[in-house]
Amino acid sequence: MTRSFSIVVAADLANGIGLKGVLPWRLRKDMAFFAKITSKVTVHQQQQNQNQNQNQNQNQNQNQNQNQNQNQNQNQNQNQDDGTLTVNACIMGRRTWESIPTKFRPLSSRLNIIVSRNPHYLDDKPEKDNPLVALAPSLEAALDLAASSTLTLASTSPPAQAKTSRSTALTAAGIAAGSILPAPLSIVPPVEPSSAEAGSTAATTITTTSKVNVHRIFLIGGAQLYEEGLRSIDCSHIFMTRIQSTVECDTFLPDIKESEYKLLPGPESHTFLEKYLQEPVEGGIIEEGAFKYEYTVYNRV
Repeated sequence: MTRSFSIVVAADLANGIGLKGVLPWRLRKDMAFFAKITSKVTVHQQQQNQNQNQNQNQNQNQNQNQNQNQNQNQNQNQNQDDGTLTVNACIMGRRTWESIPTKFRPLSSRLNIIVSRNPHYLDDKPEKDNPLVALAPSLEAALDLAASSTLTLASTSPPAQAKTSRSTALTAAGIAAGSILPAPLSIVPPVEPSSAEAGSTAATTITTTSKVNVHRIFLIGGAQLYEEGLRSIDCSHIFMTRIQSTVECDTFLPDIKESEYKLLPGPESHTFLEKYLQEPVEGGIIEEGAFKYEYTVYNRV
């Protein structure tokens, strides 16, 4: 997988994105859109994974000359459930992570990568043993982690101790030196859905023998990471919910340079989003409470 990623952000007409560490608005539909775009694994990717699994199984069959019928039956079962889970990755700064209500952390069905220079940040946190939570010292390291080949949850403890042991490890081929990864538990506890998670899939369950394949990578804040991400040549899209007014903010998104990103006109943004998600998306100006907003797309030039 490449290091290509997309920025997801909501901003007012002055590029304001936050006030005192929280969103200056609460928009139910936008929260559902955020959950959908960061969670959705497209049918194309699912089929691609199935084809890869089938090719691997076919190669195994060619190398096996004994018990051919038995191996074919085993391969059919592997094709149905090969133990690989495909999810998207959400990269975020520490403050963005902490702004998510505790009961909704981590974001369900997504690999949550927290960027922090403190290698011990998760040591005393309840999410330290969650396999869908990882720590990286920089945006570059987070991208390397998310873009590495399939992540494997490998247990070094006996099966009887799997539920309580902390000696499990999340490993990934090609992870850059300095990446910091927590050890996983055997199961991700279910999370009660909220308006912020409306439209997302059910919480992913992972065992210590699961493999996690990252489909798409999203950068979801905060301001410092947005600024760094906008400068990165690996940033391919900006999915912006544009608030059609100016709101009191103390945190702002940097100006988006026209020489680097092209804003798709309203109808084109809408068409792009529906193709990207492979499902209907509400287009045009949306009214919710005192706010009007629109889903827009910037593509790198």
